[in-house]
Amino acid sequence: MSASPSERIAVVDVLRAFALFGIIVTHSAAGYLAGPPPAPDFMVFSGLDRFVSELENLLSFGKFFSIFAFLFGLSFAIQLESAKRKGNSFLGRFTWRLMLLLGIGFVHQLFYSGDILMIYAVLGLALIPLHLLGTRVLLVIALILVLNIPGLAMNLAGLNASPPGVEQQQAAAEAGKKFGEAIQRQYRIKSSGSLGELTHMNATESFTMKVGFQVFTGRLWITLGLFLLGLCAGRANLFRDTPGHRTFFSRLAVASGTVAALTSVAVLVHPVGFQLSSLTDVLVSFGFSVQQFSLATFYASMVTLLFWRAPTGLLSNLAPMGKMGLTTYLTQTVFGAFVFFGIGLGMMGKLGVAPSVALGIAFYVVQIFAARWWMRHFSMGPVEWLWRSLTYFQLQPLVRPGLGTA
Repeated sequence: MSASPSERIAVVDVLRAFALFGIIVTHSAAGYLAGPPPAPDFMVFSGLDRFVSELENLLSFGKFFSIFAFLFGLSFAIQLESAKRKGNSFLGRFTWRLMLLLGIGFVHQLFYSGDILMIYAVLGLALIPLHLLGTRVLLVIALILVLNIPGLAMNLAGLNASPPGVEQQQAAAEAGKKFGEAIQRQYRIKSSGSLGELTHMNATESFTMKVGFQVFTGRLWITLGLFLLGLCAGRANLFRDTPGHRTFFSRLAVASGTVAALTSVAVLVHPVGFQLSSLTDVLVSFGFSVQQFSLATFYASMVTLLFWRAPTGLLSNLAPMGKMGLTTYLTQTVFGAFVFFGIGLGMMGKLGVAPSVALGIAFYVVQIFAARWWMRHFSMGPVEWLWRSLTYFQLQPLVRPGLGTA
């Protein structure tokens, strides 16, 4: 979701494009699998692959999605405030926009099981009642969710649970067997299956597994917490360039960078796994949540400060991509499906992590130039145009004035 053209804040567009860089790196590092790997060393064929994989997990995984989700909440706040100033109704139209986003996300889900648009559309509905709360209350709720305190509580409770009985162990073993079979089946279909197999699987089994991942990892409520943080930041107009806001982001960069460095060391010393059988495992898992949030905060703070220091510098080249962020996100899936899926070149599992990430970055660079060209000629991205036209039940102007045909 983005603000209307007349109310855009340039640094927000830059941040959105920056987030999309990390997203394509994360997706490419996993071969656009968007699910559990079929083997422990999936896509690791060399020492360089292993290094890039570990670096991506430390510096990229979860961090850029955090920025993307935060900006969703920020855009909601900007649009809500704009509607209030103009005396326009907003919440009804916002709900309709979310339903349209849900539809776009469903189509995307058919081709890519890692779609986040459907999750955003459903969680976005929670912003309607929650925006009525005071900013301090929202901030407390947001931090509890973003730091995955609910997940920490559940994991601690799990340590004190009674040992499973024989029947529970047998059920767990059977469930584990079925889960392993599902992993192999999904990998086969994604890497070499037909379009029909892919879309059917993504609409059923892969979707269910994704929802389970969202709940099991806490990503579901973490995303909602990020929406709420964005809402708070929008209320405070934090991304308007003022001396006070520069000071705020400078201090935030130092604080978040320090926390990110400390938690990164902890994660490196004790890698995070899905089996949390000890208090150390639980605390390190919690530390990884803190690491993701603090590093994402550091990234966003530094990009904001660097852009404000040189608004027409190198980072300004990212703004056009940020203005058409939804189109960019979806075309990254086109890239991933073409390179890695069986319906394309079928390189999933055949290409190592390092060359896969390199290809993703190369495509991102192409997207930068494509977005700059597009936004010189058009007022919004093609998917944004479709979304906006359906929102208002009227075709919106697309070609910039003076560029249309005679």
